[in-house]
Amino acid sequence: MRSFTYTREIARPTEEIFAFITDVSNAPRWRNLVRRMEVVGGGPLRQGAQVAVTLDVAGREQQTLSEVCAFEPPRRIAQRNVASGVAASFEYLLEPTPRGTRITFTCDVRPSGWMWLLLPLMIRTNRARFRNQLSTLERAMESPG
Repeated sequence: MRSFTYTREIARPTEEIFAFITDVSNAPRWRNLVRRMEVVGGGPLRQGAQVAVTLDVAGREQQTLSEVCAFEPPRRIAQRNVASGVAASFEYLLEPTPRGTRITFTCDVRPSGWMWLLLPLMIRTNRARFRNQLSTLERAMESPG
């Protein structure tokens, strides 16, 4: 189920934004909850790659494994993970515009079993948690690392 879609125009070239968002070392600077991301086994980010993600959830460190399910430079990247009976996918679509790039961020959530009962709460929480992620991305790109 579609949890949310947010869109923002950023005054940067599509290739520059794609390079920034696919550099996992930048993730803590703009991705909500992310403390660290690393490609399992090293190497570049690519379709099929496994990504170890360390999250800060309510002050507690959590680990999850994410799979890159789409990698189409410089237009699209998507990752999915499954944790606690909930499958989530996060997609970033980049489109060039006359002033830069329109980036669309979409989250889909698919709970299983009894977790379906919590779906309205999950959607509301995710919408609030990720509402400002694209503006945070824009600010992170404007400030030195």
